[in-house]
Amino acid sequence: MRFILFVKDGDAYAELRADLDPAMTVLDALESLRAAGEDGAFPVRVPHYRHSCHHGSCGTCGAVVNGLESLMCLTRLDDLAAPRPRRPGGPPEPPETGADGAVIVRVDPIRRGALIGGAAARPDEALRAVPEWLGYLRAAETGGKAALEGDPTRDGAGGGAPERVRFEACIECGLCSSSCPVGAPFIGPAALAALNRGRERGEARAAELLDRAGAADGAPACERHLACSRVCPQAVYPGKHIQLLKNALAAKEP
Repeated sequence: MRFILFVKDGDAYAELRADLDPAMTVLDALESLRAAGEDGAFPVRVPHYRHSCHHGSCGTCGAVVNGLESLMCLTRLDDLAAPRPRRPGGPPEPPETGADGAVIVRVDPIRRGALIGGAAARPDEALRAVPEWLGYLRAAETGGKAALEGDPTRDGAGGGAPERVRFEACIECGLCSSSCPVGAPFIGPAALAALNRGRERGEARAAELLDRAGAADGAPACERHLACSRVCPQAVYPGKHIQLLKNALAAKEP
């Protein structure tokens, strides 16, 4: 199937035309074209993009694909060739096509990110307000219970408990903050979700987390567009966490 990939490249876009398997993801397509370019079989340089795990676990390949924040490794070309929203919560719209009928795919870096180059950006802004001491990993507390069977973090020596476990679903992709239309100073949905999870876990400094969330650029700045929850690839639902923070702040008021 014929596709035209317009990949952000500085102030312009690189135009990549190719016949591609529609079952490919956007990341598969970029990887394939880049490899062909290195072999001299593809005449156009593929701009920078980020990737790591290829299966939606790391969040590295987050981008804005045809106007919608997405993980490129989970976004298939055949989905882009069908009606699809162009903004979070928007109605499905038919794909844009070229004069020859090729499906057009536009890849931009996430918004509110630290641009590396091309379509590659780090979600620095999305996580800037998360305190350095508030981590996603902690020492496992087994309480005498054995680790789950098949747990890949086990030591392989016959039942040892994992040294570290991840207990948050957030993969720090930054898609939620990129999609947020709030224009006022706002620390963003990713940071607020992290603050609320720390508070819910009963962190010793939970009151400090709530105070930070209650600042003018925190939960009060949220306008409940819910774009963040719609684009989250891990169903963290940042909008829910922001509302929980608002509820807690309201209960705190005298």
